[in-house]
Parts: sequence; C-alpha cells; structure tokens
Amino acid sequence: MPEFAPRPGDLSRCLRDWSGPTPVLVRSGGTSSRCGDPVLWSLDLRTHCRELQLSADGHRVRVGAGVTMAELQRHLALAGRSVPTGLSGLPGAGYLLTGGISPLSRSQGLAIDRILALEGVWADGEPLALTAEQSLEADGHGSDAWRGLLGAAPFLAVVSAIELSTTPRQPLQIARALVSPEQLAEWIQRAETWPDGVCLQWYWADQIEILLVAIESDEASAQAWAACLPHLVHLPGAVVERIDGLEALPPFGSLARTPRQGMPVAQEVLGLLSPAWEAATPALIQVARQAMAQRPDPGCALASQQLGGATARVPATATSFVHRQAIWKPWITAAWPAADPAARQRSLTWLLQLRDQLLPYCPGVHLAQLHDHLPWHRWELEAAFGDWLPGLRRLKAQHDRHRLLPGL
Repeated sequence: MPEFAPRPGDLSRCLRDWSGPTPVLVRSGGTSSRCGDPVLWSLDLRTHCRELQLSADGHRVRVGAGVTMAELQRHLALAGRSVPTGLSGLPGAGYLLTGGISPLSRSQGLAIDRILALEGVWADGEPLALTAEQSLEADGHGSDAWRGLLGAAPFLAVVSAIELSTTPRQPLQIARALVSPEQLAEWIQRAETWPDGVCLQWYWADQIEILLVAIESDEASAQAWAACLPHLVHLPGAVVERIDGLEALPPFGSLARTPRQGMPVAQEVLGLLSPAWEAATPALIQVARQAMAQRPDPGCALASQQLGGATARVPATATSFVHRQAIWKPWITAAWPAADPAARQRSLTWLLQLRDQLLPYCPGVHLAQLHDHLPWHRWELEAAFGDWLPGLRRLKAQHDRHRLLPGL
C-alpha cells in the first residue's frame, strides 16, 4: 500500500488537495485488513502523531493518534494511572475511536466514554476541535458531531490527537486455562451472574482458552473470584496470577493456538454484539462447535469478550456505540494464506455462514474493523448503528462532500 506520513498541521491541506484514489485510508496502529490494500493510499499517523502528555495531576492524558495502546499503557503505568484498553496492545487510535472494549469495561466503561477532547480535520479539510464539555448535554445526549466521532470517526474525519480521562492503575487477578465446549457453556452462564469487577474472555481455535480478569480491590469481585478458583485450578493449562495492571496481560489466545510457520496470513474480523445468552448458551455453543469443526484454515477462530455494567450506564445517544445493553462481543476471524484467492473465498464463506448461524443470538455489530470493500458492508452498517445511521449519513454529507473516507 502506498503511504504518506503527514504532520498534523499538513492534514487539512492534504485532504483539501487530494487527487489520488479513494477511499483514503488512515493508519494509526495497523490492525485493519485494509492496511494491506495494494492500490489505495494510506495516511500513516504513526510517524508524526506521537504525542503523549500526562496532566500534572495525572487525571488527563493527551494521546497522538499514532501511539499504540501498549505504548499508552506503559506511559501511564509509570505514573500509576491507566485507561481501559483491550486485549492487544497493537491498535492505535482506531481502538479508542471505534468503541474500545476492554477487560475493565464492565467496571470502567468503553474507551470512547473516557474521551474528553478530539483534534484533527474533517474529511473536507476543515479543522476539528471538540470537547466533551461543549458537546454533551445534561441528560448525556451528545451533539451530532460529537456522537458521530465517538464510534464512527473513520467515516467522517482524521483525528490526530485525543484527550482521555485516566484512573488509578489497579492490580488484577487473572486466570487462564483450557476448557471443553461443555465447560465453556458453564463458564459463560456463570459469568453472566458476576459483579462488574470480574469478566470472562474466551478464544476458540485449535483448543478453547478462557481468560478471567478480576479487580483485586473490589470486595464483591474478590468474593466472586474466590468462588471461581475451585472450578479453575484443576483445568488443563491453568495459571492463576496477580498482575499490576492491564499492560501486563498475557497474549490472548496463545494457549488456544498451535504456533505455525509458513506463508504470511491475511485476515478479516467481524465483531458481533449480543444480550445475555442465559439458557440459550448450550445451543449457541453447539452451533460454534459444528462451525469450528469445519473451519477451512487453522487461523480461523471464534472469540468473545464480556460487557455490561458500566457500559450500559451511558445513554445510547451519547456516542455511535448504540448497543449499550450488550453483554457479549463475539468476533469471528477468517484467515487464509495471503497469496491464495481461493482460500480467501473459502474462509470468507465460512465466516458468513457462522455469522448467519449466530445472528439469532448476536443481532448487533461492533464496527472496529472497516469492511467497506466487502459485499456485506451495508448490512454491517445497519447492524452497527441502527436508527442512528441516517444521522451519521447526514454528518457524512456535511463533512465529507467528496467522499474521500470509507463510505456510509
């Protein structure tokens, strides 16, 4: 992919004078499959948007869009502060701007709920500078511009800097282990009764890995954690440990995957959202079991994170993450050898078949990866933004008249 690394001050002119192919892509961390497109141009923010500035009291941090989440957490950890980042440290600002689901989201909310200010340029080159203080009303409803950028910014603007609120870094109790499909169903149903300070993640590839994360200092979470330990310690591969903060999380899914070497692998990832599964859990796991037995490539996987708690206490009208009542975020990964178009088609067909089987349980979409190049993009937009999609399209018409950024 051809890349251009503009400085923040050059973004406005760059977009106003753009004459290359569209859509223009934005690269901050590089986890999107679109980063490998051989034709389109990418604005690479990783070189010059590198600001990391913590306020004197540590309660606010200004982050350049090219800073990865691992770099952000390491910087904050030195001052004893943290923000709710995800299971991987690789993403850049795209993680923050498309929702930001974390193992601490049940107690601390989504990453977009921590955003205090945004800077950059709209797609038409007009300067962008908004703050939460100016944009949020007393009832939590956000102005259209603020709401659009928090959750759908990649379609509307190029954000070069973000200001976030931080919280004290918290020691965590974590556990990893391998489970059977039947045991996974039991853990899911158990997790749906937990207090907000405990959460479950799972990754299904060659085997099934579960990851539990609990806030050590929360009394209700500590009690729930103690109740979990007898069910954990005898599981295959079980490791129970204390870590100082999110930056010390182990690589998620590494127990479930068999290391492989060979050709570079390409991927597409589809994130879904769902309410609690409750009594439907065994049926969902049976669907997953059949699909995983038929996966066309060893890199194909199904995983999930737990939501609820604090994520549901923010009004749906505050941001473009409208599925505030979601309890689970499953995601499907389709993988194939990078130079094999037939294998690509097989894996994408598998992804769509599994999506269709999961839709009765998982009706929403978390649009953390862009798929405007795939035929199911329109369905995905409707499932991600629901009744708010017409509002986003009005913002698109206002701020991206030449349709430079990915389409809505």
